[in-house]
Amino acid sequence: MALPFLEVMRPGRASAQSVRPQRFFGFFYPCGTDPSKWEPPAGVLDAAKLPEALIDMNGFAAEGIWPAGEAILNDVTVVTGIDHSGVSTDIHIPSNAFNAFKPTANNYTPPEPTLDQYLADSLRGETAYRNLALSATSSTDIAQGNISFKANGQVETVVRNPKQLFDTLFGMGTAGTGGGDAAAQAALKRQQSVLDLVLADAQRLNAKLGAADKQRLEQYLTSVEELEGQIKAMPTTTCTAPTAPASSGNWHVKAKVFIDLAVTAMACDLTNVVTLQYSDSWGVNYSDYSIGEGKETLGTWSDHFISHKLDDNDRATDLDGLDRTEAMRIATARVVNTSRFKVRRYAYLVNALKSVATANGTLLDDTLVLYASECGDGDSHARTHMPTLIAGHAGGFETGRAVDASKKTTGALHASIIARYGLDVTSYGNPAGSPIATL
Repeated sequence: MALPFLEVMRPGRASAQSVRPQRFFGFFYPCGTDPSKWEPPAGVLDAAKLPEALIDMNGFAAEGIWPAGEAILNDVTVVTGIDHSGVSTDIHIPSNAFNAFKPTANNYTPPEPTLDQYLADSLRGETAYRNLALSATSSTDIAQGNISFKANGQVETVVRNPKQLFDTLFGMGTAGTGGGDAAAQAALKRQQSVLDLVLADAQRLNAKLGAADKQRLEQYLTSVEELEGQIKAMPTTTCTAPTAPASSGNWHVKAKVFIDLAVTAMACDLTNVVTLQYSDSWGVNYSDYSIGEGKETLGTWSDHFISHKLDDNDRATDLDGLDRTEAMRIATARVVNTSRFKVRRYAYLVNALKSVATANGTLLDDTLVLYASECGDGDSHARTHMPTLIAGHAGGFETGRAVDASKKTTGALHASIIARYGLDVTSYGNPAGSPIATL
């Protein structure tokens, strides 16, 4: 099991010559937003003037399984106006969320590697895993249950069970060798705890460390122990993906554990590239949370139904008998509430990366974290004005701002990100785009 970076590991005379790692984290949440409630004007982000959907970038209170989050306003760039319609020519296609090339054989299979796969070979370094593709939905539908693709539409292997990911990254014996849950459970019974096996070595190492390294080592061992406890406490049943399930807790619980494990994997230098799919386009809802008041309460309606407001067959029908103006006000308020929830979950990831100290500052200083969806406007299915957030400082990326990228293609967005990693790119995607000068 890999340790976090410790000062004692630094070469005595060659520390300035070490290669600084660069990382990428792609975060997908379905059903878009209401762009009019999401997009700020170009320029410096003003905490007092954020649009309704983004106000939780100022920080937020604890919520169910999620702890309170610190402000991420200065760690994020909001990119507005990205046009994804030339890439994704059909509605609700998560498989195109990180794709910049118009599919040639169908509407949903990327013909070229998705952004994470394009970056994986260049960013891998000496990590054990080229990349991690994680998904909190149990759907294996090629368009709905996958966001990471290699060349020629080859689906990347996806981990959908956080316990399987834990066993792969930190387990021993048969864990992570494809033996499934039964093999992993047997391995855990033999082991009792991954930490028990390395405790003696950790104690011997601890005696040789300085005060700062001792603190880092203690924090690391504590975090892994807490993660193991979370995973053991999770329900053994897996999620299904109905339109409106009785309980959606599995999506939220799995997504949180996936984030925790992925950040730990990055801290351990096990991988530098991760994608996380929070849900497919249909399944996730908010029945585990008390969000909104009165008629604005989200209840058990799916995120998909809420996103369609009033004028689609797949909508929350409890507003049908109300005055049209009042019904639309409530429907819009619900979309704002779901959008705020999505921003809070992205903020949890950003804060998790920011909380891990590295030789260069924090994990966030070496990472770009891209928020993406499959729709721009969830109501109309429009794939212009895509909700796009970029956090982190890899390649000297500047944050705390909004960048107007109106009518710029997804290819231009991806070219801008690729260029930040020092890779030579003048044009990318189909429709093609060049790096956006203001990014």
